[in-house]
Amino acid sequence: MNLLPRIAVFAFTCVIFTSGCWTTLASAQDTSGARLTQPRKIPVRRFAGSNNTPSRVLKDKPGEQPGVVTSVEIRNEAGELVDGTLDENEYFLGAEPMPISVGQQIPSQLASSPMMEFEPQFDSDMDYGEFDNEVSLDGPILMHELESEPCDSCGEVGVYGAQGECDSCQHGPHVYDPRVERIAHWLAHPLSGFWARAEYLHLNINGQYAPPLVTTSTTGTLREDAGILGLPSTTVLFGGNDLGDDERSGGRFEIGRYFGNSGLGLSASILFADDVDQNFSGDSVTYGILARPFVDVSPGGLGNDAELVGFPSELTGDIDVRSSTSFHTGDVLLRGMLICQPDRELEGFVGYTYVSLDDDLSIHDFKRVVGGGGGLAINTTLDESDRFATENNFNGAAFGVRGQTCFGRWSLATMMKLGLGVTSSTLTRSGTTTTSVPIAGGTDVSTRNTGLLVQDSNSGSRDDDEFAVAPEIRLVLNRRFNRDWSFSVGYHMMYLSRVIRAGEQIDPLLNLTALDPGGLQGFEAPRNSVFYNDLTAQAITIGLVGEF
Repeated sequence: MNLLPRIAVFAFTCVIFTSGCWTTLASAQDTSGARLTQPRKIPVRRFAGSNNTPSRVLKDKPGEQPGVVTSVEIRNEAGELVDGTLDENEYFLGAEPMPISVGQQIPSQLASSPMMEFEPQFDSDMDYGEFDNEVSLDGPILMHELESEPCDSCGEVGVYGAQGECDSCQHGPHVYDPRVERIAHWLAHPLSGFWARAEYLHLNINGQYAPPLVTTSTTGTLREDAGILGLPSTTVLFGGNDLGDDERSGGRFEIGRYFGNSGLGLSASILFADDVDQNFSGDSVTYGILARPFVDVSPGGLGNDAELVGFPSELTGDIDVRSSTSFHTGDVLLRGMLICQPDRELEGFVGYTYVSLDDDLSIHDFKRVVGGGGGLAINTTLDESDRFATENNFNGAAFGVRGQTCFGRWSLATMMKLGLGVTSSTLTRSGTTTTSVPIAGGTDVSTRNTGLLVQDSNSGSRDDDEFAVAPEIRLVLNRRFNRDWSFSVGYHMMYLSRVIRAGEQIDPLLNLTALDPGGLQGFEAPRNSVFYNDLTAQAITIGLVGEF
């Protein structure tokens, strides 16, 4: 009787052992042929890069982001960590199989690829995989498609993908229409990829040369010498130098946006500057002698000469000269990111660029005869004006590069742009003279469409087109003070190879025989010519930049 318990224990042990051996044998038979869909060990791989959130691998601006493998694990169907080694063919990373191990550096391109671009092909089906939620992730988790229970929606026993969707009906907790996802992302982050820049400019533009336009002479100067250039008694009151080269304030605004992870962006900018005005007003009360100099090239002419506006005891009058210059530019660029790394960026761009430069120069004088000696009746008045106006509009294709290097919170950006196109220029020269002569019973008033420096030979408007180049350079030092905003200071230089300036279209040569009843003798002067120059603008900039 004492043997019965021992026999029972022995029999129970044999049943357990036999069952285990049968299971092992059956498993071996299954694996000897085509592998069946039995639970087996599943590799779970993860890697970490720089400090980004687990759900995001790419930055707003795509580029390279290095990663490091932090763990390689095997878990059974119950999700329990088990010991073991992985076959070489079970090590997958990227589009092509490759072994991985803890601490291994992951290639930058693979580390920064979107999560679901990997499609590894395992030798057999894999049933289960999970990861420890307490481990901080910074990249995708790769696992094979999982065989599952019947779908709750269609009832089919299908395979669930990495996002939990059913292969048969695509039902799953994380399946959305891509169009809906894009709309939802835009509504949640309307400024994603957007940047804006606002800058103050302290700007200098090279001026336009104008010949001497107003002169005076010392008291006691003879009438025939008054206001004539080249004499020691003559002083230039206006002209004979560059006009409009004074420093001015301006502004530049730029907005742009990158389109998701495509690496492409679109930007637009505009630069404007204050108009620079340079004026002169004078009268015979202040200066005694006032004159408008010119060069007489009539046959037998005197060379340097002057038209008097004010002279003691003979003429009283005044002169008003006004000069203004306006300048602005703009562009629209399609940008493509070539390199985007944490410490440096390089992008190329193509697009359209525009430059506008306008000048306006007018000279007006009024004089009254108060004494004899000039050949005109007492109280005769002459109202005379000349106007020179130019418009320059450059339109061209633009291309260039922009690079940026980061040093912690500091960064240095360089931009080089070249514009190739056409400068369309318009030159307008006009003049009027109104003479009022007192006669018995009234005044005889006559008007002609010429002034002093604008005669029939050069009056009117003309348009010209010239091929031009417009290079541009920017150097900007940025200091970031939070995630989205930074302060900048920089240097900006612009150049345009072909422009016409108003003051440089003034021809001081006059052939006075054109006003004689007998008609012109000699050559026409002033000449109807156009003189081209170039434009250089330089600025110191201070700005604020927002990147979202």
